[in-house]
Amino acid sequence: MAYTAASPNAYDTALIPVEVRAQYFEEVLLQSPLSMFMGDSPESVIQVVYKKDGTGSTTTFSFSRELDYKSEIYDYDQISGKGQALKFYEDTITVRQRSRADQLKGIQLVQLNTPIDIYNALKPKLMTAHKRNITYSLLKSATFDSYGSAFTAGPITDRVQYGTGGTYNANMITAADALAGGAYGTGGLSVQGIKNLRDMAVQGGNSFEVDKRISPFMLKTREGFPYPMYVYFMSTASYKSLEQDPDWKGFYNRGIIEMPNQPSSLVGSFFRGQIDGVLIYEVPELGNFKLGTAQGFARDNAWNLFCGAQAFGLVWHKEPWFEQEFSNMKTVVEMAMLEFRGEKAIKFPSFQNEAVAIENGIIHHIVRLTA
Repeated sequence: MAYTAASPNAYDTALIPVEVRAQYFEEVLLQSPLSMFMGDSPESVIQVVYKKDGTGSTTTFSFSRELDYKSEIYDYDQISGKGQALKFYEDTITVRQRSRADQLKGIQLVQLNTPIDIYNALKPKLMTAHKRNITYSLLKSATFDSYGSAFTAGPITDRVQYGTGGTYNANMITAADALAGGAYGTGGLSVQGIKNLRDMAVQGGNSFEVDKRISPFMLKTREGFPYPMYVYFMSTASYKSLEQDPDWKGFYNRGIIEMPNQPSSLVGSFFRGQIDGVLIYEVPELGNFKLGTAQGFARDNAWNLFCGAQAFGLVWHKEPWFEQEFSNMKTVVEMAMLEFRGEKAIKFPSFQNEAVAIENGIIHHIVRLTA
């Protein structure tokens, strides 16, 4: 972002010597809503790997396939030679040098007419842009980066749901265009749709263990039984249909408060509440990945993400650093934030077909936005 003096009306003289448009440098931009889901363990939704000294241009995530827990050897049957072969898979994240820069022209003129602290003006803007870029890049890795050139294919049946859970179609465009309207009971976002996604995660697909189950990012207990927790990221536009769902209204209109995470229409927070162990968050940045006519779809669709553990990998090699340089007789200053970073929606070979890669911790939810 840059402020460039433009003669003859370069400044708002009515405000001199008061700081001119001080909010230009102090405005509050939405920071990453995903920060709370980052951690260094495989149980985190976003597993962060930080290597202070760097180790080349890639980082590898390794997985092993679960053993068949139903197979046993009884009594005097031979044991040797009947062991199940361990299968290991890898996914690699490439780290690239990334940078963002901010420039201020006419330093002396700006200081003369608008007293500001140049360095404290430039650096925070870069940091805010950096936080927003992380959110954007992570979401992009799971959407357009994975399927942007193959919307006619898209995620396989066990990692995608359309609307409230209609019949899966291998063609992503065909399946989305077949949704019957954008209301909560058809192609829109609904409580039942979210519960269906949760069931797919627990089962490992539309039917039991047809593929790898999605691990919860948090496992609690209630009355001695497992209480798995997942997270659902939805776009702002798709939330409109959920608000109309009588089941959703029933949660926040009920007189008894069962838990602090009960859905509410009063708070206005981007955290919208919890349903069946699923934390529901509004993530405006998902609006960047709307599926419409530009991508070959007949109508507008939101691309929401249901996530469990190790859905994303986020890697830094070395610490991000700042550089600055002056030019034009020190009347122009430019500051840049540089880093070695990579991110990816982690994938592994499908149990059904090892030639097909599917997400380790994500189920895609395509939601119709228009009638």
